[in-house]
Amino acid sequence: MALVGMPAAIAAVICADDVVTHVRSRAGQVRDSWHEQRTLDRLERAFAPAPPAGPPWVAAARVAGVAIGAARESMVLFAAQRLNAVGLAPDWLPQPAPAGSPLVPFEEIVDRLRLLDRDDIRYDQALRDACQCLGIDEHLTEVAGLDLQIERVRVEGALIAAGVVLTEG
Repeated sequence: MALVGMPAAIAAVICADDVVTHVRSRAGQVRDSWHEQRTLDRLERAFAPAPPAGPPWVAAARVAGVAIGAARESMVLFAAQRLNAVGLAPDWLPQPAPAGSPLVPFEEIVDRLRLLDRDDIRYDQALRDACQCLGIDEHLTEVAGLDLQIERVRVEGALIAAGVVLTEG
């Protein structure tokens, strides 16, 4: 038995130096990789933008103030549009100034929208009139072709969102 185990022991002693060399090499690679990553992290921190001055809740309060102000303006505008559309706006609420064409009752404009075909040029005029009454932005005169069709769909969606029923039923 000693004769069988002896060659294995000699082979292990001879190859041990290769194993030790391989382990040392791998440990050196890991160490170098760690040093590179540490250096990159330091550089990233050095070139990172400075944190905002003051405590973090100051920045959060500033952002919240802007968001609440914008939400308030949007809600006031929406309420004014809806109240003006149905004629229930109080006297102190600013009325949108008519631009150009004589005033036509809103119900009449909606009836025209329901009766006209979408490809009729008068349908676009009725859409513009309805948008003017509700203060909705439209760009129907500025586009043509497929862009006009897309703008019609967008404007119709905005009118529906404002509470206008475009189809009878």
